[in-house]
Amino acid sequence: MASVFEVLDKIRNRPGMYVGGDESQRAMQLQNLEQLLCGYSLALRHHRIQERVADFAHEFGAYLREAKGWSVSCGPIAAISEAATSDEEAWESFWRLVDEFRATVDVP
Repeated sequence: MASVFEVLDKIRNRPGMYVGGDESQRAMQLQNLEQLLCGYSLALRHHRIQERVADFAHEFGAYLREAKGWSVSCGPIAAISEAATSDEEAWESFWRLVDEFRATVDVP
């Protein structure tokens, strides 16, 4: 079974295939990615599938709150977008921060 990080790796490699749009639509891609991740977490709960990071948005948000001191009351992607100066920077920051978060959890 794939972990959320394996799913994210696939999205990073082919974002248009998974979240639509292209490089000129990074804000929309991030919004779609957020929805995809919420659906992934919902499916895990619904099917009672155990995964190390079962609620990505919640756990990633907690990481951002602790590591960056950001408010994540509107979600981690909103926090990243608010801290960025452009949609492209938010897109790049998201992936860098996912890598940092991944290194903190016990996932290969």
